[in-house]
Amino acid sequence: MEISIDEAGSFVNKGSTAGSWCVVAAFAIPETEKRKVKEALRRLKVNSGVSYQQEIKLGKIAESVYFDFLKSLSQTNCTLFAVATDSYYNGDEIVSIHRDTQARMILSAVPEMKYQGGKEALKYLSEQFNLISPQLYSQLVCQIQLMQQFTENAIDYYVQRQPKTLQNFKWRVDQKQPTHKTHFEDAFEKYAPGLLQTFSLDQPGRLLDWCDYRPMKKFMYGEGELPDYLIERFPNLVNEVGLNIQKIIRDDIKFVDSKKYDSVQIVDLLASGLRRLLRHEFSNNEQAAQLLGELFVQAPKGKVPIKLVSFGNSEPIPSKTASLVSTIKRYSKSMLLKS
Repeated sequence: MEISIDEAGSFVNKGSTAGSWCVVAAFAIPETEKRKVKEALRRLKVNSGVSYQQEIKLGKIAESVYFDFLKSLSQTNCTLFAVATDSYYNGDEIVSIHRDTQARMILSAVPEMKYQGGKEALKYLSEQFNLISPQLYSQLVCQIQLMQQFTENAIDYYVQRQPKTLQNFKWRVDQKQPTHKTHFEDAFEKYAPGLLQTFSLDQPGRLLDWCDYRPMKKFMYGEGELPDYLIERFPNLVNEVGLNIQKIIRDDIKFVDSKKYDSVQIVDLLASGLRRLLRHEFSNNEQAAQLLGELFVQAPKGKVPIKLVSFGNSEPIPSKTASLVSTIKRYSKSMLLKS
């Protein structure tokens, strides 16, 4: 499976107004679907008057052509995951408080680590958090939550339908500068494992007892192999098997040039489409919500599949936006095959 990731929006609070939505999105493509999505992208480009070798942005695509593209993707077994935040509510001060709180949470996890190397790594991680700008931290948290959302929901979805696609995870993240690593990419590589580590303390991976997880055996803890920090917090898991979330994330992750990766070009168009939808900028926003919704997987406990994040005390989202998000939920793919 290849999972491509990209964002739309700047995540900057200064000068923003209500409705300054930013989106990070992940598009999961099982190996069996690669030919279909490549053909969908080719048709989009041909119908937009550009060659297949060219990269195209949403602003250059007619709405009808974009909708046809979404319809083609919905006929595959690919899935979309997304996290969105309104930068207007993410003031630098409140984001900095959130960042500092997270740093303390990471530090509090140090005693849970079995080996000294792990303890020192978390201490260093906590200390370095103060160096991250509020803008960078906002984007980082959204992207981490996106990857967590994938590991919680995509695996449940595919293990019921195409378990063999879970043998490998190829993460491809849009690279912003071809000549050097950006501050965000550097921060992501440094902090993602530590953040996922602290998230897993409260949310250990779950398994569906009627499914076959053998294809992803290398990403699982066997009986008696769960980390001590999990057993101490959840003694009932002592003889259980479970997912090794960090190993899934670290399997094969690269920052790549979107011009060379169809999958990254596709997720760029999807992230941009979601942002445009949240900003009510399609001529037919309801149809856009339906078509995008058909790519999402139902979220657990009746939640909406696009995760909405706020660092401050945001007001309820406007009714028009809430209605579009509800449409996405209504048309999303069913999670369970078993009734």
